[in-house]
Amino acid sequence: MNSLKKIEKFFDYYIKRITEYPLKELKDQISNETHNQLIPPCVYQTWENKFFGKTHYQEILKFRDVNKDLSFILFDKTARDEYMEKYWSSHEIHHVYKKVKFGVMKSDIFRHCILYERGGYYFDISKGCRVSIKSLHEKDTEAFLSNEPVECIIPPSEKIFPLLKFPHNNFLTWGLGFKKNHLIPKMMIENIVNDYKFYENKIFFKPKTAVLSLTATGQFTKVVRSYFENYDCDNIIQSGVYFDNKGIFSMKGCRVRHHLVQSYADIRNERVI
Repeated sequence: MNSLKKIEKFFDYYIKRITEYPLKELKDQISNETHNQLIPPCVYQTWENKFFGKTHYQEILKFRDVNKDLSFILFDKTARDEYMEKYWSSHEIHHVYKKVKFGVMKSDIFRHCILYERGGYYFDISKGCRVSIKSLHEKDTEAFLSNEPVECIIPPSEKIFPLLKFPHNNFLTWGLGFKKNHLIPKMMIENIVNDYKFYENKIFFKPKTAVLSLTATGQFTKVVRSYFENYDCDNIIQSGVYFDNKGIFSMKGCRVRHHLVQSYADIRNERVI
């Protein structure tokens, strides 16, 4: 079976080399439209480079076309590192950022740092939305969230059960929006700093599980629930599961980007820090 999978991957790789190459460089989209909303009208994204297969590139342009009134800024690895050094070098989160092993973890940390420092939206480069992001929330929305279809094995407290639209589900981190200096990304940063030492030098059979629990979905679900426990949630939009099924979980052709960068989901028996 393993040999068959290897053969399938081999042929898939070379078919995509024929159909998806040469890779296309993605430029930023800058909008000069004015907006009257609390969440700044800019979508931040990051990937290790700015080159994508033809199909994925076109899907990204479709996502942008639906959101012509928003700016899209893509940080590659170098720009992401420079941002973290410039704005967060005096904070311990920068120390954690430099220590984590996988680019996906650096991406996780980066999104919460830039959304706290600047406000705006974040979407993973392989994700998107079929409708305008702005159409999914109000002008006075301070935090824009959505849930995964995946159930969290730990239930929320009785106190916040009625406040959560999908109390049994995880909150996703691949699409987010916050006003500047919102407490949720701040709490996320603080939790990562507090917890990372429990992951240092430990080998995980599936590192992806550790990543999700420290810097991604697991940690974020815990943080959002904690926020609902302690703060006013009137101006938070919970935009259903996968943005009321308007979200795009996996853009066509997005796996081509892993020709140059191995997916962390495929790695076994490795440290995350």
